[in-house]
This record gives sequence, structure tokens and C-alpha cells, in this order.
Amino acid sequence: MTSKPKYKWGVGIFEYLTIIFVVLKLTGLVDFTWWQAFSPAIIAVSAGVIEGFIEAAVEYRQKNKEN
Repeated sequence: MTSKPKYKWGVGIFEYLTIIFVVLKLTGLVDFTWWQAFSPAIIAVSAGVIEGFIEAAVEYRQKNKEN
């Protein structure tokens, strides 16, 4: 029996938005700062870090509950 991978790798909405914002910034069609152009990527990374901390806390709590 094969198990499903825990994480799905691929391009998501935040990556597409980052690419679109950077292209619009480089072509001069929008007057974004670079922080604004990369904000979808920053949000995605921040959400991943927070999710990692939450998962670690849940696993730690479950491990200590079993003992």
C-alpha cells in the first residue's frame, strides 16, 4: 500500500501573483515598490513558517499526551 505524500509541490496562487507583480513592475505598468511586488511570496513563506510551528506544537503535544 502506498501512502500519499504529506506536502504537494507545485505552483500556487502566491507564486503566480509574485510573477505577475514582478513582470508588471519591470515593464513599468504599475508603480509598486519591490516590497509590494514580492509581497505574495513573503506572505506564502510567512504562512509556511507559521504552519510549521503549529504542526510542531501539535505533534509535541500529542507525543507528550501519549506518555
